[in-house]
Amino acid sequence: MFLIIILISLTAGIIISLQQTINGKLGQVVGILESALISFAVGTLFLFIIFIYSNDNPLLLLNMPKLYLSSAFFGIVFLTIMPLVIPKIGVTNALVMVIIGQLLCGLIIDHFGLFGSQIIQFDIKKLIGIIFLCLSLVFMFINKSKPSLQRH
Repeated sequence: MFLIIILISLTAGIIISLQQTINGKLGQVVGILESALISFAVGTLFLFIIFIYSNDNPLLLLNMPKLYLSSAFFGIVFLTIMPLVIPKIGVTNALVMVIIGQLLCGLIIDHFGLFGSQIIQFDIKKLIGIIFLCLSLVFMFINKSKPSLQRH
């Protein structure tokens, strides 16, 4: 079962990379806000269709804590920022910075048990992991400064 969870998580990472690459190009073609709008509109349409054919109770949405609505705001910010930065620094660099941001925020959420999360204490191993991840970003940006061959 744990292997399945790992594979699902890796699949989510692949999907995020593909989605952000395409969204970055879309932002260059139609504009940054427009690309975020298109992403949310198409995603909402697909989710609406799935929701209609599911057995979920739509009344449950009315009883959820209003704090959960903030996730939509965070999604909008993410989908607006990424098309802005990807053309300038590349998909890999942008996603490594996203991962570092996610890990730092996740460490804070875990350590303090924010939003009802399980408390998982911060330790030296996690600090070392964050340091190595930040170093990987430094090496990626050093490589970015070298000229590359353009495809024709």
